[in-house]
Amino acid sequence: MEAGAASRSPGLHIALFQFEIRIGRKNGANRCYDLRGMEDRRPTIRWGRLLRLTLAGVAGALIALDVALAWLFLDPLLRPGCAVPERLAGFPDPLVVDLETGDGLILEAWYYPGANGRAVLALGGVGGSLGRSAPPVGFLLAAGYGVLQIGSRACAGEAVTLGAREVLDAEAGLRFLASRTEIEPGGIALYGFSMGGAAAIRTATRNPVVAAVIAEGGYHNLGEDFVEPGSDRSLPEVVFLYTVAGVYRLRTGENPWEVSPVDSIGAIAPRPVLLIFGEAEAVSGRAAEQFAAAGEPKELWVVPGGGHGTNHRAAGVVYEEKVLDFLARALE
Repeated sequence: MEAGAASRSPGLHIALFQFEIRIGRKNGANRCYDLRGMEDRRPTIRWGRLLRLTLAGVAGALIALDVALAWLFLDPLLRPGCAVPERLAGFPDPLVVDLETGDGLILEAWYYPGANGRAVLALGGVGGSLGRSAPPVGFLLAAGYGVLQIGSRACAGEAVTLGAREVLDAEAGLRFLASRTEIEPGGIALYGFSMGGAAAIRTATRNPVVAAVIAEGGYHNLGEDFVEPGSDRSLPEVVFLYTVAGVYRLRTGENPWEVSPVDSIGAIAPRPVLLIFGEAEAVSGRAAEQFAAAGEPKELWVVPGGGHGTNHRAAGVVYEEKVLDFLARALE
């Protein structure tokens, strides 16, 4: 075979030439089929698309895990359960009343009538303020003050909102106290612990019947308390904390950045405010920032050796004297 003929042989590289098959004739036209490229019909793996789908799946799984962990993180705060409160020893049993909140909840409350024409509305943490729950009230009863304690929203089957809708609970308590003839005009103070401290501040700004506020261990802004801006946390931790804030809003319907005692506290003036923080919580609670935002008259007491929920135990009788002295001057 000649070299030129071999170079034109169709057996080696079919993709390099066009092979025409002429079959039949119709209307005088030949049918021509182009078989170039038909030698390889195997499926092509699209690695770029596969990689994108894999990354999207991993990202989706990580997001789902992040949300699930944030949900679990918030659960004991928003759904703490309804514990049976422990009665105050050495005092008569309280009058148990039902309070109806502005959003339709019925909350259990305990009222201890006083003897001096003054009353203190106690607002607690996620478990409410009934009985021996913080803030402590036994020394107030011993001094002749009336005290109203309010149970947790969790006991009404609703989510605790960490100081957002608890303002409605406090307002229901204020309506009850205003109906009591033994309480003199200008004789009602709010006394809140933790989220109850935040609720006390926010309640006082829109209820002039409140004559004074004591707020212990409360946050300055709930959204910032969640995400801790300016901290040296890692990127995954920051993402998780923002997810916590987002899940809080999803579960409660409240924007945590709008639950901001530091932005409300100035409106309480000229009514007096006492802020109490333990030494171990003053920085995280932005005690100085809240004190600076408050109007006169105002007081800030940082309890040496105290922490969140331990200030009364750390300071003992000094704690009680500090609170009683403030109330005596504020409700005179």
